[in-house]
Amino acid sequence: MSTTALSVGEIKAEGFSANTESRSGAILVWMRGNADMAVHERLKGFLDALGIAAKSARPKEVVFEFEELYFMNSSCLSLILRFLNGVLELPAAQQYKARFRSNSNLRWQKKSLQAIQAYAKELVILE
Repeated sequence: MSTTALSVGEIKAEGFSANTESRSGAILVWMRGNADMAVHERLKGFLDALGIAAKSARPKEVVFEFEELYFMNSSCLSLILRFLNGVLELPAAQQYKARFRSNSNLRWQKKSLQAIQAYAKELVILE
């Protein structure tokens, strides 16, 4: 299984981190901790860079690893929708799936991710 770094960067903040890795046709995105207004602008830049990197890498899917994401406020969730809009705006041949791996013990994730899936059902896969 080959892995390569992407030019997305990472976020290391008190209480939150995010990083990426390219692996076998997929881009994995780990988010851990609490995504709130303290990291909103950094998360916006991170997701913008992710969109640019994905457009160039042309993955089959982007996998969001949310197992250790304990909280995400509505402003940060809206950044996920913004990212998905970028995918939807691509020509059909360049679009890719967005897979969200969640933590079943965190009730907010189920509700929020179901809403995200309803928004872009042709792209979003929930696990």
